[in-house]
Amino acid sequence: MQKLRLLACVIFSLQLAACVTETTVVGSDRQIRPKMDQKEAARTRIALGINYLQRGDNAQAKFNLEKAKSLAPELAEVHNAMAYYYQQVAEFEAAENSYKTAIDLEPNNADSYNNYGAFLCQRGKYDQAEQLLLQAISRPGYIRAADSYENIALCRLEQKDFIQAKTYLDLSIKHNASRPSALFNLASVNYAMADLPAAQVLLDRMQSASQISPRSVLLGYLIAQEQQDYSRMQTAEQLLLTTYPQSQETLLFSQGKLNESEFSQLRQDYKQQLLQQPTEQVKAGVVQPKIKITRKKPPAAVATEQAQLSAATAAVPLPESIAVSDSSALREPTEVGSQTSSEAENQAEMAQAEPEVQVRQHEVQQDETLYGIAERYSVTISDIISWNSLRDNQPIVKGQVLWIGQQAPRQIEPQIEVPERYQIQYGDTLFRISMRYRVKLTSLLQWNNLTEQSPIRAGQFIYLKDPAQLEL
Repeated sequence: MQKLRLLACVIFSLQLAACVTETTVVGSDRQIRPKMDQKEAARTRIALGINYLQRGDNAQAKFNLEKAKSLAPELAEVHNAMAYYYQQVAEFEAAENSYKTAIDLEPNNADSYNNYGAFLCQRGKYDQAEQLLLQAISRPGYIRAADSYENIALCRLEQKDFIQAKTYLDLSIKHNASRPSALFNLASVNYAMADLPAAQVLLDRMQSASQISPRSVLLGYLIAQEQQDYSRMQTAEQLLLTTYPQSQETLLFSQGKLNESEFSQLRQDYKQQLLQQPTEQVKAGVVQPKIKITRKKPPAAVATEQAQLSAATAAVPLPESIAVSDSSALREPTEVGSQTSSEAENQAEMAQAEPEVQVRQHEVQQDETLYGIAERYSVTISDIISWNSLRDNQPIVKGQVLWIGQQAPRQIEPQIEVPERYQIQYGDTLFRISMRYRVKLTSLLQWNNLTEQSPIRAGQFIYLKDPAQLEL
C-alpha cells in the first residue's frame, strides 16, 4: 500500500515570485520596489523552500522556510511547511512542535489537523492521529475530506484493521468518486480480503480514467490469476514486460517472487488477522456462522470416529475457534463435555450416509468475504464461485446461503470475434479496448500510430488488426 500522504497545502505556485512590480521615481532614472504584503512574501518563500526540499537541497529549503517564518510568524502555513521540512530531515520533535504551533495559531485550519494526523500515524500514534484527522473533516469549509478519510483508512491498515480501513476508503470515494488513490487502495484491500469481483470493478474504474501504473497492472494480474482469467493475465503480463520493463513490479514478476509483492504481503496480513478473529469474536459476543454438514460414511467408521471424539472431548478442552477433526470436516465450537442438538443430527445423518460424498451449506455473516469462507473450508474461491454459479461482479451478502462441495459444470469461455476496426464509444480507453478484444496494447498503439498518452474520442475508428495485413 502507498504511504500516508500529506496534503499539498504548503506547496504554492512559484509564479507568486513574479508578482512584484516596479515603478520609477519622477525626475529620476532610479527604480524602486514597493513593499510587498508580508504574508504573500512568506508564501513565496514557502514555495521556494518546498521546491528546494523536493530537489534534495535541504540547506536552501531551510533558509527559505526560516525567511518565511521571519516575514509572517503568525501564519499557520509557515509552520505547516516547517513541520514538513523537519519530517523530511527526521527531526520529529521539532516537526510535532511546529504542527502544534500551526493549530494554536489557526484552530480552524483543517490542513494543519490533517497533516499533523498523518504525521502521528507514521509515528505509530494511531489513536491521536485518527482524532486529528476526524477533526480536520469536521472543520467548517473543509473541501478535502476525501484525503483525510483515506489517511484514516491507511492508518487503520497500519494496525491491520481491514474492516475499518475498508469503511473509511468507502467514505473517501463517496466524497470523491473519481479519486484514483482511494479506488486503488480499496481495490488492494478487497484483493487482500479476497473480494475479487469488487477489486476488479474498482481497478477498472481507476484504469478507465487512464490511471495506469506498474502497481495497478500487477494488482490486475494477481486478481486475474486468482480468478483463473488467463486472458487478463496475459494482457497484464505483456503490459508489464513491454511498457514497464524496469519497474520493481516487473522485476518481481520476472523472478517469480509475486509472494513478495505489496499485495501478497497485505493478503498475508489479512490471513493473520483471520487466525486471531475467532477468539476476538467470541469475546465480543459475535455469533459464529451456522454450518449444516452432511457427511456420508460407513456406519462402522462413524462408530469408531464417535468413540475417538468422545474420548478426546473428555480429556482435552476444545479451543474457542472451530474444531477441525480432519482437512475437510468442520464443526461449531462447543463447551467442554457438551454436545449440541445440531451435532447430534449431523452424526445421525453421517451414520446413514454413503462414503466420500459431502454437501455443506454456509450462511454468510456480516462482513464475511469469499476469501475468509474459502480459508475456513480449505477450498478455493473459484470453486465456491463455480459451485454457486456466482457472477464475476456479484457480491455476497449477509444471510446468503452458499453451497460448499457441490460441483457444477464449468462453462467454456466463449470465443470473441475481433473486428478489423472498432468505433470508440463514450468512456472507452485503449487499455479497456485491448482487454475486451484480447489484443496486445502495444500492437493496438502501433497499428494506430498512438501512444499511451494519445487522446481518443467517441466516434473515432481504430484498427484492431494489423492494417498492413488487411491490405494484402
